Amino acid sequence: MKQFIIFIIFLSFYSNSSAQFYKKHENDKLKFYGTLDIRNSIVFEESLGFYGVKLGVGNKRVRFGIGYHELSKSVFRFFLEEDPFSPLKFDEKFFTYRHISAFVDPILYQTPRWELLLPIHVGIGPIKAYVYDTTGIERQVISKDFVPSFTVSIKANYRVFKWIGVTAGFGDNLVFLDNSQFGKEFNTLFYSFGIKLFFDEFGKFSKDKEYRKKYLFKFDFIDD
Repeated sequence: MKQFIIFIIFLSFYSNSSAQFYKKHENDKLKFYGTLDIRNSIVFEESLGFYGVKLGVGNKRVRFGIGYHELSKSVFRFFLEEDPFSPLKFDEKFFTYRHISAFVDPILYQTPRWELLLPIHVGIGPIKAYVYDTTGIERQVISKDFVPSFTVSIKANYRVFKWIGVTAGFGDNLVFLDNSQFGKEFNTLFYSFGIKLFFDEFGKFSKDKEYRKKYLFKFDFIDD
């Protein structure tokens, strides 16, 4: 049911914003594209970050390429007994999730300041999770090397200057693992927000002194 609701939301965004994606632009030449991709989600009731990088090519309609993302977390929990003289008990959950993905980012809407994307990732990679208790005995473990995943999201970018701005978005990460607790935990909604660097501008700044002097800290660059 959750996946169906998410799909309807994304379909609504796409239906209302896809005109620009299909529109022919004057310059559709593919150029290098690279960006950091940081997501935040809840796994095993813990808030954590999912860090990644995306490299590829793109134009004003679409971007595509290869991405790498990694989640690694160790969680300690302590248990207090009613008897104050009882030894302290704890358990530790340690899990990692790394995957390589092919991505496509249709650009649904774009102006000199705003950009609305529909990032889609299809990936595969290892998931490993271990749980230890006070005795040091491993109570649960999962270790799979080739776990497929599918990720879809909506992301908006806003340029403050030509080379830096802010970004925010949300999405759903579907991991095709199993119906165990581990499988359910990694199938999770995520959100993202933070600073956005537009790496395509750095090349222009490094090559053209006049361009750098004119636009490095010019807020009203869209008036040119």
